[in-house]
Amino acid sequence: MSFNQDLITGTLIHYYVTCKREAWLYSRKIHADQWDENIQMGKALAEIKEEQLHDFPFSNLKFDKIGKQRGHYLVTEYKKSMSNPEGAKMQLLFYMWQLKTSLKLKEINGKVISGRTVIFVEGSEANMKIMEELIDEVSQFLEQPTPPPFKEIKFCKGCGYRDYCY
Repeated sequence: MSFNQDLITGTLIHYYVTCKREAWLYSRKIHADQWDENIQMGKALAEIKEEQLHDFPFSNLKFDKIGKQRGHYLVTEYKKSMSNPEGAKMQLLFYMWQLKTSLKLKEINGKVISGRTVIFVEGSEANMKIMEELIDEVSQFLEQPTPPPFKEIKFCKGCGYRDYCY
């Protein structure tokens, strides 16, 4: 099976950085438990955000906010918690990479906000290279015909996919 890189989304990148098994399941359109408390809270927060923010329609991207600040673009992503800052950072960096490469932007930065916690992400060439390598890695990983074996991590307890693992 050859995995089409165009099917990679910010959510898929976040899942891959968090748990490769979760990413594999998600990539196959195997849905998490929609009645899971964390999923329900995420949906409720998304509805609230949609009332306050404008969607930015571009390709298959779905991020919370984009604006211009001091001559460069600034992408903002809001999270209900910052339990996995690396996953959130990579999801945002994916959005930034997509925008920068597709629209040929010179300068783009981003931030992830959760409560009072803010993570700034630079749109540097080094970060863009990291994302390109991660996209290639994810594409190769998703060509596997079966998911990786279950491996318990700290995120398992609150994961909507846990029924597929235990």
